[in-house]
Amino acid sequence: MNVNLKKKFCILTLIILIILSAVTLYTVNQVSEINGQVLSVNSYKHSDIQLNSALQCEKTKETVNFKLFGFIPIGKTQIDTNPEKYVILGGNPIGIAIKTGLYITSKVSVVTKDGAVCPVDGLDIHSGDILLSIDGVKLESVTQISGLIQEKEEVEISIMRRGETENYSISPALDILTGKKKLGLLLQDQIEGIGTMTYMDGNKFYALGHAIKDMNGEDIVANGGNIYNANIVGFVRGQKGKAGELNGSFSTLGNSFGNITANNIYGLYGDLNKKSSGEKIILGSKNDVQPGTAYIYTTIDGIVPQKYEIQIIKANNQNSPSEKSMVLRITDKRLLETTGGIVQGMSGSPIIQNGKLIGAVTHVFVSDPTKGYGIYVDWMKP
Repeated sequence: MNVNLKKKFCILTLIILIILSAVTLYTVNQVSEINGQVLSVNSYKHSDIQLNSALQCEKTKETVNFKLFGFIPIGKTQIDTNPEKYVILGGNPIGIAIKTGLYITSKVSVVTKDGAVCPVDGLDIHSGDILLSIDGVKLESVTQISGLIQEKEEVEISIMRRGETENYSISPALDILTGKKKLGLLLQDQIEGIGTMTYMDGNKFYALGHAIKDMNGEDIVANGGNIYNANIVGFVRGQKGKAGELNGSFSTLGNSFGNITANNIYGLYGDLNKKSSGEKIILGSKNDVQPGTAYIYTTIDGIVPQKYEIQIIKANNQNSPSEKSMVLRITDKRLLETTGGIVQGMSGSPIIQNGKLIGAVTHVFVSDPTKGYGIYVDWMKP
């Protein structure tokens, strides 16, 4: 082989090596975008230990082998197949209006020509019962009632309590002040209150961390409803033996920003009227929770949430949905000096630890308002 031929051969070999090196570097850098036949993938579990306050998290990894032309090994790398999920952090106050059907709040007297009369007096009807129908006509609103009873001396009403239905015959009383017949029942078709948003994800919202209950302590079956922007205007300080509360205001005459679809023992849920926006945070899990320093986001004045330090005293080992996942203690001096600790209305306040959303505040210890319970974010599902 002459000298010129040798030089040409060396140059060609060098060019091929440069091309192979470039292809290898490009392939490794573009691993997340490759979806071709040059890849051979072997999966396995890789314990990726992070020394973050002694917390160990297991993540799924994949080893990716790169082969040129399908058979020449040119390198390998690992990719994370379990990427972290981001959601929109809550902590802001919300006005809640749940449609309950016709909810009986009390029996009332009707002023008649013969004096005060209560048509349902003596009947087994109580606050918290639901008025379902009159003479077989299903009731959707309070305004229906007058038209169904004005021309009748006696009507049959259906009442539901704890899932059981009872029927009663009653004689509506003529109110001499209005000239209208009445049943003697004070009714409302929705229950209203103040709570705290936990987080939002796309067009979904997750709040409270516990069920909304009626005055008898029974879980309310949500037949729809809405959430509204609320403003905290004050609070009653918590003290030993008596829970405090946030005082807030909102108007159901304004535009709601979400529709309620579910109310269960793990929270309030529904659809937002538009895609959520705001501060993003990693959605954690019960596996991320450990005793020690954490933070809650809550609002005790106005509409903007603030961060307050807490200590997670205990994190219960729960492998299936359950209430009271964590025991908390408020340690932030600002919150202790103002509200005295956890108060009603803070339910749903997100709990943050190591930069992740791990749960929500749900209850306060009446015996000690500096302490309370939280629920793992894992369980907050419709």
